[in-house]
Amino acid sequence: MTTKLDPKFLALLADTAQKLQALEIQPRVLEDAAPALTTTAAELSQLMIDFTTTLTEAMEAKVVADIAEREAAKARALAEKEAARLAAIEAKEAARIAKEEAAAAAKAQALLELEAMRAAAAAVKAKELAEKEAAKAQALAEKEAARLAKEQAEAEKAAAKERAIAEKLAAMVAAAEAKAQALAEKEAARVAAAEAKEAERLAKEQAAREKAEAKARELAEREAAKIVAAEAKEAERLAKEQAKEAARLAKEQEAAEKAAAKEKAEAEKLAAMLAAAEAKEAARLAKEQEIAAKAAAKAQELAEKEAAKEAARIAKEQAEAEKAAIKAQAEAEKEALRAAAAELKAKQLAEKEAIRLEKEKRAAEAAAAKAAQEAERAKFNEADEEAKARRAEARAKTLAEYEAKQKARQAAAMAQLAADKAALLAEKQKAAQV
Repeated sequence: MTTKLDPKFLALLADTAQKLQALEIQPRVLEDAAPALTTTAAELSQLMIDFTTTLTEAMEAKVVADIAEREAAKARALAEKEAARLAAIEAKEAARIAKEEAAAAAKAQALLELEAMRAAAAAVKAKELAEKEAAKAQALAEKEAARLAKEQAEAEKAAAKERAIAEKLAAMVAAAEAKAQALAEKEAARVAAAEAKEAERLAKEQAAREKAEAKARELAEREAAKIVAAEAKEAERLAKEQAKEAARLAKEQEAAEKAAAKEKAEAEKLAAMLAAAEAKEAARLAKEQEIAAKAAAKAQELAEKEAAKEAARIAKEQAEAEKAAIKAQAEAEKEALRAAAAELKAKQLAEKEAIRLEKEKRAAEAAAAKAAQEAERAKFNEADEEAKARRAEARAKTLAEYEAKQKARQAAAMAQLAADKAALLAEKQKAAQV
């Protein structure tokens, strides 16, 4: 059956060692065997104390190694996760920028093509209108000539008057045609100027859009540089914290080694005290034997004389009293040694408990620092997302304003063209009526 190595087992070993130190051997065994058994019990107790100390140190070293390995694994996993997340963010940002640039270029190209188509349609429509007006003017002139010819044939008597009227009408028609031609040329020049102005405006807007895109790319590059700098700073801070943690673990290891050395020295001191006590006990036993021999010799001497019996009894009682006093002194010294051993053990337990509390405190501080790092990273990500949202909103707003301005300009141009056409048509109708 396997015994589990746990604090309960260590406590059992320490308790057994303490019981061995306090084992009452003297009155329960022969006096000759008592010193050897007492020495053996002390040696067994010391071996068990040393074994318990070694096991405790080994277990603490294993716990420290496991904690260091877990922290290193966590740090590696966190660094890999952070690198993957940043790479994904950079790839996503690059794809988004490329997509936005492609969409802006396609939209600008579509707008240019639409403007070209509208300009071509306006030119064709203006040309058709001019041709229609010219044909209408020619038809009116032909009709007027036919009417004049008919009137001239029917009214030969009023030839002079009709000639004057015909000349006047011909002059008016020529003036109307000249005016219509001038208006058509003016309209064509105005349309050409409007087209040139619109082309210039589109070029300016294209330049402004390219400038805005360049500025947006520059801002994106700056944001990327800031992110890279923040990542480098974070990596440097993590490296510093890891170095600090390694130094702290080394310091704790050194403190543990010092405590172990101190415990070992105290154990050696206790062993020396026990050895001195044993030597003193051996001297006491020798002295008791010497006293007993002297008492026996004296009793034998007094026994030769019948009157010396009482003296022998008194000497024996005195020897027994001295023996009891020496034994009581030895017991007091043993009790003092037991108290010193218990105090040493309590001190060792208190130091171990202080070390354990310090480790827990350091672990709590490390957890708090890690939580603070996570909070800072979340705050940075939130600020980055907010900046992206603001840039997207500004970009959408600029595009909407551009489209609204473009539509307003187109509507104004169409309204102006319709007004010019209506004015030209009114002038032509007025000329025709005259």
